[in-house]
Amino acid sequence: MNNEEFRKVLAESTKRKMPPNIEDSFDNQFDFEDAFQAEVSDNDKLIALDFRTVDAPPFDIWVTDNRKFRKNLYQKDDVEYDCFDFDWSLVNDRMFVTIKVSILDSQDCIHDVLDDHTADIAPSMSPSQMAHFLKPCKKSIGTTCLRTAITTFFIYKNVFVKVRAMPILSKNNPLRDILSDWTDEALIPKTLNDEPWDMVIAEWIYDILKAAPCFKVFPSEPKSG
Repeated sequence: MNNEEFRKVLAESTKRKMPPNIEDSFDNQFDFEDAFQAEVSDNDKLIALDFRTVDAPPFDIWVTDNRKFRKNLYQKDDVEYDCFDFDWSLVNDRMFVTIKVSILDSQDCIHDVLDDHTADIAPSMSPSQMAHFLKPCKKSIGTTCLRTAITTFFIYKNVFVKVRAMPILSKNNPLRDILSDWTDEALIPKTLNDEPWDMVIAEWIYDILKAAPCFKVFPSEPKSG
């Protein structure tokens, strides 16, 4: 991208604090139901991994590695589900990463958990509006995966994952104050392979989940890998 192209993209991004309009409907973008049914019929065991025991991503050096865990209840249609909630923050000299992993004792409500968290990005929007603003992930991650410019959401079996990777920029960088989930993705710093950092970390977590311990009966506490 040359300087003139960069200035044009930057000008558009500074005008737009709301998400770009994407025409495809949620149903057309995310074929969740078929994928979910295939997954449930294939394996009814539940993941219960303790993310406090997972090593930080090995492809970078992290100066901050903070983790929190709490056991919660998630309620849907007057039914309560046990939930292991993990919040993980990683910081280095280039980016600030926040990871949220929610592991529930059932697959029945995991799509609702995804809906709740995507709606949190733009709480003034209706679910139908949100369907026009989120994009499907370019890679196949989990049962279904969607993202903004800097955040990836995916679900796999009974697990919800949200990864947000915010670049750390110098004070004189014109992008410093405008980067958000709805910034033009062309402006977001990426890996040497031109991949968004949130997607790279989400894919790494997905690989961990595929190898995680599974249980017929959900344990009372998360289990180490």
